[in-house]
Amino acid sequence: MKAQEFVNKQKIMTTILQMSQSEAEALGVSRSRFQGIKERIRENGDLNLNTPPVRRLTI
Repeated sequence: MKAQEFVNKQKIMTTILQMSQSEAEALGVSRSRFQGIKERIRENGDLNLNTPPVRRLTI
């Protein structure tokens, strides 16, 4: 049985906000998708970590 992993969501959101557009594109996330993710973080202060684009950014 694998131990449960806890994710520091705040750290992930900070990392995404500091990431440049070219870094996100290199990880396979389109410009519009990346801007939408950053906008949601700024507006809601929350983020769904289980969407494919967000998973690509956090690996």
